[in-house]
Amino acid sequence: MRDDIASERSGGVLVVEMRGEPAITTLLRWATVLETAVCELPWPRLLVIDLGRLDFLSDGGVRGLLEAFDRCRDRGLPGCLVAPPGTGVDRVVRRTRLVERVPVFPDRLATIVAYQPVEVRWLPC
Repeated sequence: MRDDIASERSGGVLVVEMRGEPAITTLLRWATVLETAVCELPWPRLLVIDLGRLDFLSDGGVRGLLEAFDRCRDRGLPGCLVAPPGTGVDRVVRRTRLVERVPVFPDRLATIVAYQPVEVRWLPC
């Protein structure tokens, strides 16, 4: 697995963790990974894109994320972002209004809780 992308499947959820600083070649790899993920996920699974380890998010990165989520929507797949509050990436997500088009959570735990069916929700003690 490349240094700038990691993925993990668990319980019907695919988490794609973006890392490092986006450059043109990195954005192309991201687009490939996201397209593959979206194509491989059957409904009603969930795609979570975790931006928590990113140093920076460019306008090209935002466009790529919007395209990935548009493809998710076209296939009826729910998708969301993880962007820790107060980070530079979180500020870009909010400034570009990405937060208005895609659910954004502060961490993976909040994402899991939000997408758990009510009958199996759990709370950490």
